[in-house]
Amino acid sequence: MIDLSILPARLPVPATSFGPVTVTRLAAKHQDVLCQASRLAADSVKPWMGSQLCPVTPVAARQCIEQQEQLRHTGYGITYLLMHEQACLGLGTINHIHAVHGTGNLGYWIRPDVAGRGLAVTLCQSLIKLAFAQMGMHRLELFIEPANQPSLRVAEKLGAIKEGLCRKRISGRDAWLYALVSEG
Repeated sequence: MIDLSILPARLPVPATSFGPVTVTRLAAKHQDVLCQASRLAADSVKPWMGSQLCPVTPVAARQCIEQQEQLRHTGYGITYLLMHEQACLGLGTINHIHAVHGTGNLGYWIRPDVAGRGLAVTLCQSLIKLAFAQMGMHRLELFIEPANQPSLRVAEKLGAIKEGLCRKRISGRDAWLYALVSEG
């Protein structure tokens, strides 16, 4: 098992044209900002990721945070928020971690009102660096539904390789499999 408890609470972030942003590990103190961001993003996120990682009520946000913390302790995954000042702009997660093989999934969402500014790429770059440099992972997979054009563009900007179509992969729907592999 990869010890996710030793990973940093804050990740380095490349400069953005949006302004100063941080990538901060999801914690109980983020309940309100996660809920606010999720309300703004729900219509665009839920078709692709469901509601578990996009909680729109304070109770659901608290449950989400508690569940993500439990999953971190079991080695299943780790979740970070993209923050600007005191506002949450999006969420990114590395999950389905297979410690023996050094693989996992990369997932993310960005609020639609700030989409198209490179923020998803910025968030993912921080998570990719974490996965390969600090967690010792070898491969990250992104499963993206064919109609999710913004996420397909993010995968391509990240340099992920399209490996094929996985039938009925996301809630019974098809998804393209993109992969990133560590250098070395």
